Amino acid sequence: MQLLKKFNEADRTDRYNNKKSHWPKGSITVFSIACCVYGGVRIGYAIEQIFGVNPGPSICAIAILLALFQRFSTDAQLDSVVYRTGVRISGIGVGLLMYGTPMIVLSDIVYAALHRHVLALHFRAWMILIGTLLAIGIVAGGVLHAAHPQVVRYEVDLRRNKAGEAKTYRIVQLSDLHVGAVVGERLTRRICRETEALHPDLIVFTGDQFNHGYVDECRDEHEVAAILSTLSAKDGKWAVLGNHDPEPGDPALAAFYREAGISPLDNSCIVLDGFNLVGRTGVVSDGERRVPLQQLLALTDPAKPVVVLDHDPMGIPQAEDCGAELILAGHSHQGQFFPYNFFVGRAFPKGYFHGLAKTKNTVSIVSAGAGVFQVPLRVGTDSEIVCVDLTI
Repeated sequence: MQLLKKFNEADRTDRYNNKKSHWPKGSITVFSIACCVYGGVRIGYAIEQIFGVNPGPSICAIAILLALFQRFSTDAQLDSVVYRTGVRISGIGVGLLMYGTPMIVLSDIVYAALHRHVLALHFRAWMILIGTLLAIGIVAGGVLHAAHPQVVRYEVDLRRNKAGEAKTYRIVQLSDLHVGAVVGERLTRRICRETEALHPDLIVFTGDQFNHGYVDECRDEHEVAAILSTLSAKDGKWAVLGNHDPEPGDPALAAFYREAGISPLDNSCIVLDGFNLVGRTGVVSDGERRVPLQQLLALTDPAKPVVVLDHDPMGIPQAEDCGAELILAGHSHQGQFFPYNFFVGRAFPKGYFHGLAKTKNTVSIVSAGAGVFQVPLRVGTDSEIVCVDLTI
């Protein structure tokens, strides 16, 4: 394997990078560089005051390189251990920048307010270093937290007729794994271990199994597939695709699914013992190759309730209009980390961001996702394995 080998665009289909840019290219990069310079200068000053050496220029250079690498990695993917390691390290660097900059600003504000009343030696320098250490602690905790998905349980009654005998049926939903440069074998193995312990009747993947639109970004796609193949459920493992996944006809995706024992449910449905399972593929905002839900419901058993798998929660209104009893979605990551989750939460309509909601006769469950995207940390949110106990 070459040290840096860019994938041939003709050999793969990439739905993510061939779409509109998901990141403002100029303003965020310039702002990030400014924060790198500010943080490096302030930390260098603090260390010089206490220890007599100023590593500020080196800190600035390293921080800028990490920020630029992270920005670069959102557009270009390379088949390289160096690249994959760089994505993870630069993602942690982004976390340090995101939490370190406000901490240093806060330390400067505290100093400005208290410096006339506090006579301690190097008070300003110690405030900056304490803020920096707090940011490091937040990021370290966020990295560890992201690696330990939590089981979230819901109960949903799907019975149209409450009379008669009822039985319990368990679905485990795994959404937004984003296996690739950041998520690999270790987290996949942990997710599978937790899932197996739930003894599901059905396992569903609600999109963004992959990180950047192609299978080969996985550190070892064959190892990840082998781990996923150990998952077992009475009614199998079914998947729909999200905006970060390859196209449904991608040969590498088909091979991965075969190896992992996952069955695609792209704009189609299957009839199970107690309900219809309908899978939708095609992101709502793009609408590409997305079959209308009403058309898919024509293929179902009308005597049985309908469960819809849809990556994007913006598909919930259609499920409600069509009378589906349950829709499982993901996509939002619950914002993944504070304060981004605050702003992302306000970009989604009420009930579409995270958790369980009920409108009309439809229950919707939006997962925060079992994995992470690009930045390997969770702060203020959990990586989730969703366990849904149905009464049918």
